Amino acid sequence: MRSEIPQIHVVTAIADTDLEDYVSQLLYSQGWSIIFRAFDWISLLEFLNERSTELRTIVVFTSDTPGFTSDSIMKIASTTMSFVALDEVPKSAHEIMQRIRGQLRLPLVQTDIKAVAASRISPEIVESPRKLILVTGSAGAPGKTSVAAAIAEHLSQQRKVTLLDADFRSARFQEYVEADSYSVVTLDPSEKPKSVPIFDKKEIVIADVGVLPPLHEVVEDRRWLAILLNSILEESTHLVYVAKSLKQSLLQLNQFQREISQLTKKVPVTYICISDGQTKESRKAEAAFTQLVSQERNFILPRAQLRSQLRLEGSGFLENFLTSNKKKEIGTIATSLM
Repeated sequence: MRSEIPQIHVVTAIADTDLEDYVSQLLYSQGWSIIFRAFDWISLLEFLNERSTELRTIVVFTSDTPGFTSDSIMKIASTTMSFVALDEVPKSAHEIMQRIRGQLRLPLVQTDIKAVAASRISPEIVESPRKLILVTGSAGAPGKTSVAAAIAEHLSQQRKVTLLDADFRSARFQEYVEADSYSVVTLDPSEKPKSVPIFDKKEIVIADVGVLPPLHEVVEDRRWLAILLNSILEESTHLVYVAKSLKQSLLQLNQFQREISQLTKKVPVTYICISDGQTKESRKAEAAFTQLVSQERNFILPRAQLRSQLRLEGSGFLENFLTSNKKKEIGTIATSLM
C-alpha cells in the first residue's frame, strides 16, 4: 500500500498477458505506480540497468518470462530493489497482494535466492502478526455494528483492539456507543481515504464497513471508496458476514458467497445469522441459512433487545448483550477469529 510503502515504482515481467494486465490493474487500483511492463527478461534488464540505483523499485515477475534465470536476479539486486515472484499464486486480488506485501517485509537483497525456475516455488511469505477482521453483512440493519462492537469488546480483554468505522451510510459509531476498552477510529468520507490507516502491527483491527457493493465493482472501480474497500478486503485476515433471518437477507448472503469465493479464496469467513424470533418464517430462514453456510463456520444468535438498545448513548447495549446467555457464543466467535 502507498501509505505503508511510499514512493515505490513497480516493474512487471509476467509472461501471461492476461495475468500481467490483471496485476497491473490491481496495483493501479491501490495507487501504485507501474513504470515499465517488460515482455521478456532481456528488456527488463536493459531498463533496470539504465535506472538509477537510488530509486526504490519492486519487480513483480513470473519465472516463465522469456530469458529468465535465477542468476540474473543476483546480478542486478541492490538495497533499493526487491523481486516478488507470482509463481503458483492464484489469480486473486487477495492472494496477489498478500504475496507482494509479504515479500516487501523481507530484506530487499536476499543472499540465498533459490533457483526459482527449477523449483517454481516463490519465496516464503512473512505474515504480520496484526489481525484485520472485516465485518460486513446484508442490508436492513441485521446487527453488523453490534456484532463488531461485541467482538471488539471481548478481544480487548487480551489484546489491543481498534474498531475502524468505515460504514459511511450509517451514523458514526461513537455517536451511540462509548468504547472504554478499545479504540475507535472513524474514517472521514470528506477526506476520501483510499487505504487502511497505519496501526500497531500487534493489534487487532475490527473494520466495520457496512454493506459491501458487488465485489466485482470493488475491484474494477477506480473511485476512492472502491479503492478503500479493496484495500480493506485484501488486508483482511478474516471476514465476518452478518445476515438476518429473513428471505431477502439470505438472498444477499447467497450473492456474497458466489462473489467472495472468486476474490478471497483462502480468507476464512464466519457467517452469523441474527434471529428475529421464533416465528415460522424465522425458523425457516434459519434452516436456509444453515444449509447455505454448512461448509463454513457459522452461528445463529437471537437479536433479543439489541435493536432497541443499539441507539442508546453509552455502552449499555453491549453490557446487556455481553452479560446475556449469549456471552459464551460471542466469546467463541471472537476466539475463532484469532
